[in-house]
Amino acid sequence: MFDYFYDQHPNYQEPALTKRRFSASTWENLIADWSASPHFTVTQIGQTTESRPIHEVRFGVGPIPIIAWSQMHGDEATATMALADIFRFLTLNTAEYRAIREKLHQKISIYVIPRLNADGAERWTRETALGIDMNRDAQAQNSVEARLLSSWADSIKPLFAFNLHDQNRLYSVGNSAHQTHIAFLATAGDEAGTWTPSRTRAAQLANRLTRYTQSYLPNKVAKWTDEFNARAFGDTFQSRGFGLLLLESGGAGWDLEKQSLRRMNAAILLDAFVSIADDSYLKEPTHLYTNLETNERQIFDIKITQAPIDTEGKYRADIGINLVETAQPSGEIAYSWSIEEIGDLSYMHALNRIDGSKWSLPEGQNISLGANISTLIFTENKLIAFDLSTFTAKIN
Repeated sequence: MFDYFYDQHPNYQEPALTKRRFSASTWENLIADWSASPHFTVTQIGQTTESRPIHEVRFGVGPIPIIAWSQMHGDEATATMALADIFRFLTLNTAEYRAIREKLHQKISIYVIPRLNADGAERWTRETALGIDMNRDAQAQNSVEARLLSSWADSIKPLFAFNLHDQNRLYSVGNSAHQTHIAFLATAGDEAGTWTPSRTRAAQLANRLTRYTQSYLPNKVAKWTDEFNARAFGDTFQSRGFGLLLLESGGAGWDLEKQSLRRMNAAILLDAFVSIADDSYLKEPTHLYTNLETNERQIFDIKITQAPIDTEGKYRADIGINLVETAQPSGEIAYSWSIEEIGDLSYMHALNRIDGSKWSLPEGQNISLGANISTLIFTENKLIAFDLSTFTAKIN
């Protein structure tokens, strides 16, 4: 089914969402649409610190309970877009879609909080309005959102739980030049990393999803290291037997709005729901998943080797440059560049590796560690050899 869901995605993609950051009014309209649909039960189950509503969208009446939540970190919305796509899939009435919907409706019950940290989403910040990282608040539960998530999951007691995130776009698959596009983790539920029944079934499901995802994204799929962290919800929910699977959307080259990863998320989750409904995940081993390389930080956006770092040409070094995104009051995301490191960067890979050994640094240009820049030019024989604006132009 994975291939089918992936291929069909353009036909069920939610047209109201075209970017990762979207307005509260856009979200309210979607909530209203889902509330009016006979296929869902939409309930306001609480409020954020700043009194923004937190909704649960429920689908199905089957005996297998599944939970999923997105945007517990407010600036991580790739999965939120994918969930909106899935909700649209479940309302469309082509014969094939209807058959899948009816099967899922009778076999499983899906409970979703599609935008848990609405305060953070409004600010485009990781943390809640109190400045708390909710995914380090599973035990203390200092935030109202963490208390709600914990009690909500306990009331459902799901067989599977999907913790949906975005990760830094410059994670690499192990010590390689390959950017991690998708990462999985069947979290540990205790310090010993015990393979409990809930963790094992999460790993079996991850194994299936790894196989399909890798067929589209060879060398681009990784896993998180599985050290137990009691403060994290994934680990905490695994300890409660909830079959927790973490799904992270990383980078996707110049697709900074992550629309390709949105499509992958939709296929991953729909295939997971079907395989849970028909128990096909139980036939899976776990070796594909457990043998995945772990996420590492081994890449820059741009690495210029042996670049001039002064206008007189006395000094040369490697320069690592990364994109920086900044939330704007208008609701947009602005991009600039940061000089992250200067020196011997032979240990690091890059999405764009460029030889600067024959270049010069023109007057008026400056190489300064930590500087946020919008322009940078190098020359060779007095002609422009590198212009940072050509990379800025690739941002879609």
